[in-house]
Amino acid sequence: MSENTPYVSLANKYRPQRFEDMVGQESISKTLQNALKLGRIAHAYLFYGPRGCGKTTTARILAKALNCTGHGQDKPTAEPCGECPQCREIAQSADMDVLELDAASNTQVEKVREAIIDTVALASSRDRYKVFILDEVHMLSASSFNALLKTIEEPPQHVVFILATTEKHKVPATIVSRCQTFRFRPMTSDEITNHLMDLAEAEGLDLTEKAARIIAKNAGGAMRDALTLMDRAIAYSDGKIDEKLVGEMLGLTPQDLLAQTVHSLVRKDGPALHKVFETLRAEGFDANSFLKDLKNALGDLFYFSLNQGAAPFDGAKEITAQSSAGLLAALSRKVNKLAEEVKFSDNALVSAEVGLFTVMDSCFDVEGFIRRLEALERGEGGGSCVPPGSAACSAGAAGHKTQAAQEPFTAARAEEPAVSVRHTLSASAVEPSRADAAAAPSSTAFSASQDNSFYQPAAAAQPARQHQGDAFADKPAPWAASAENKPAAITDNRVLWDKVVKAFEGSPFVYDAMTNCSVHFDGDEWTIAFGEGKEFYKIPAQNKAADIEKMALKQGGRRIKIHIAQTAPLHTPSAAAPQGPASSAPSAARKTAAPQISRAQGQAVRGKQPLISAEPPFVAADFSADVEPAGAHTPVPEEIKDILDVIGGEVLA
Repeated sequence: MSENTPYVSLANKYRPQRFEDMVGQESISKTLQNALKLGRIAHAYLFYGPRGCGKTTTARILAKALNCTGHGQDKPTAEPCGECPQCREIAQSADMDVLELDAASNTQVEKVREAIIDTVALASSRDRYKVFILDEVHMLSASSFNALLKTIEEPPQHVVFILATTEKHKVPATIVSRCQTFRFRPMTSDEITNHLMDLAEAEGLDLTEKAARIIAKNAGGAMRDALTLMDRAIAYSDGKIDEKLVGEMLGLTPQDLLAQTVHSLVRKDGPALHKVFETLRAEGFDANSFLKDLKNALGDLFYFSLNQGAAPFDGAKEITAQSSAGLLAALSRKVNKLAEEVKFSDNALVSAEVGLFTVMDSCFDVEGFIRRLEALERGEGGGSCVPPGSAACSAGAAGHKTQAAQEPFTAARAEEPAVSVRHTLSASAVEPSRADAAAAPSSTAFSASQDNSFYQPAAAAQPARQHQGDAFADKPAPWAASAENKPAAITDNRVLWDKVVKAFEGSPFVYDAMTNCSVHFDGDEWTIAFGEGKEFYKIPAQNKAADIEKMALKQGGRRIKIHIAQTAPLHTPSAAAPQGPASSAPSAARKTAAPQISRAQGQAVRGKQPLISAEPPFVAADFSADVEPAGAHTPVPEEIKDILDVIGGEVLA
């Protein structure tokens, strides 16, 4: 560029002059070109969309196509030549028959009447069509719209109206219904980036792709804004435009500070967040710009967690692996609200820091908690509920590994009584008589050698669950028997049940269900039932019934069939049973004779009121003594009678 050549901005220098040059509006360009080829030219068009997306440019190209004479044909063309007098004058806004009016400067009805209504009937001076381009048409007054209404509805054959606006909702519906409407969409970052790279190549500029993406991101979908920022970057640079230079020019927060802030919010690390604000104060960053950049970074991180878009900064993949998309969305929303509050603060940095601490304490990763709980339910080990990646979480994981290495799970530890569950009933729970209590074994109220018996485990202290994970994972567990060394068959159901229960200590939900149930042994068929208030254990018991059978086969070498009963039956020694040891009673008699227990004994066994009371029904009680006989009312005082004589009425009760 020579010294005498006037400077032309990039937005004007590279303004599209043909439909093929339009970026991001291919559908509109194709529609208008087909209409021109078919001769289906409307009398009024309405272009609406955000700023800088090509509305006025498309209007000028359409005006060129309507009046171009460079192809030697006396009709509109879909490809204006750009060389004929009409095309050159329209590009310079100097054509007498193409009138561009700024509706924001001509809102009064008098100016609209003077510029449009009074001249619309006149024939064009040279061109094929007289074209009226009304920019920002939504700024016209109601009177101006009313005056323009009839003209737009039925203009002369040689007149075409092109209305452009950024706010379609402000244009009266009567005007919109008389126009062909075209919506101009904002351009994507990729479209702007590619256009800037092509422009830099044409201009001989050293522009990096990351710098072009930063410019495109800050353009807000407007190509004109992107070209304006590009002009600033050229003037600010020394020949090379990279991401660092663009960030300094725009006053953007460095990527490492944004990454550190997001890490602090996700991990709830207060000291790290305070260090960020110390850096912002030392470097003189604006709090409002910082919150805006943080909001955009969280939004981009949210999309990145959904596998959409690129990572906003280094380390984004680590954050999305530790936190859910719901947490990132909540953080972005709260930071957006915080940015609105900080605008009116007299100390923006302090307000921003205090606000971010509040945001950090009020946002919880609920989805992450649910995933960990579901993992615990599956017996996989849900991990700690502390924030992911925190120091406590890391220390806990390291401690667990060390403990697992130092304390191997041995057969001797498996038989320790400290972690065994007492499946016995207290002697005070069932007490038919003192003689029976003296004769029965003190360890349990039932015969341990019988197959057909019920027992209900007492509430024992839950042992420390050091080995998490499902008992039936694909990898062999420490307690699982190998194929070469199968355990001998255990004929005692009680002993086998205890071993199966102990084997499920690493699966919390199954272990809790098995320690809160009543089990009935009938040979190789076990019936599990749950009492009142413990019905919710049926679901994990049903889901893991096959696993319990598999564990019984591994531990005892027997194939057991598990049944889930609806209610927990009660079987206790009969009060009328002869005194003596429990083993002296014939087993056949115990299988056939129904146990007879009193209501008090049933309450003692269950520890609560019976499901069906033995008392007579309440409605069967005799209330005849409480019914007052007819005519036995309390005498009415004389004062009341005197009042009733005056006002009338009677005493009902």
